[in-house]
Amino acid sequence: MMRQAFSVEWFKLRRLRLFRAVVLLGIALSCFWVAFGLWMARRGGPAVREEFAQRLTFPGAYEQAFGLAAAFGETFLAIVAATFVANEYGWGTWRLILLTGLPRWQELAAKFLALCTGAGIFVVAVALVPLVAAPLIARSLGYPALAIPRTDGWLVAAFLLPVRAVGSLVAPITLAFASTVWTRSQSVAVGVTVGFVLSEGVLAALLQGIGGWWAKLPQFFYLWNAEAIARAPAFSEAAVPGMPPLGHAIAVVLAWTVTLAAATIWWFARRDIEVRSNSA
Repeated sequence: MMRQAFSVEWFKLRRLRLFRAVVLLGIALSCFWVAFGLWMARRGGPAVREEFAQRLTFPGAYEQAFGLAAAFGETFLAIVAATFVANEYGWGTWRLILLTGLPRWQELAAKFLALCTGAGIFVVAVALVPLVAAPLIARSLGYPALAIPRTDGWLVAAFLLPVRAVGSLVAPITLAFASTVWTRSQSVAVGVTVGFVLSEGVLAALLQGIGGWWAKLPQFFYLWNAEAIARAPAFSEAAVPGMPPLGHAIAVVLAWTVTLAAATIWWFARRDIEVRSNSA
């Protein structure tokens, strides 16, 4: 029954115009970044040209592609998640779904898994643009079409990088999902999630600048640690300045995700399903 519920939710997500528009917007922004990067690689100063050439050709293009997908998806997919859940309240379809006898937690799980699948589709679609363009750009700039990273275990790192990009998007999806269930409002959920997306990095930098025990607080930020998962280098051991280690970031994101998921299931199981004329 769970598999059937997932199939239904995935069909609904695919039919959601906002999701398709977000995927197309992500592809368009990825194309724009490649065009901008190529312009900088040709017209910038020597150091700038070298930096952008490395980002546009392998192996740098591989990291850049999935980094772009994670950065774009952080906000876009949160909006999709809030809309996807809020529509059930706005259309009054929660009652129809639950009349099938499906437990409430399974319906939430099916909807969440459909959103995670959508995140995977988004990441692949956005990352495909820089990956396809990289050999062509390398040829035009006089770089090797395919440069092998000079590090051990690069094949494993290359496999895990897309997984990390999708995993980093679980955090904003979970936050938007939970906020929509708790408030039954798409606009509130989007505002809360986008607010955290925009403010956590700034707040983390501010607290780190103050120093002392204040600098330790960002280690427990949800979306900031999710961003660290996507930004951690794949083909080197160097850490991104100011960001937590990868292992720590994964542990924090998992802890927050499980906590929010449990609280959302508890809340949804104990509240009546109201039918509302709109989700605002």
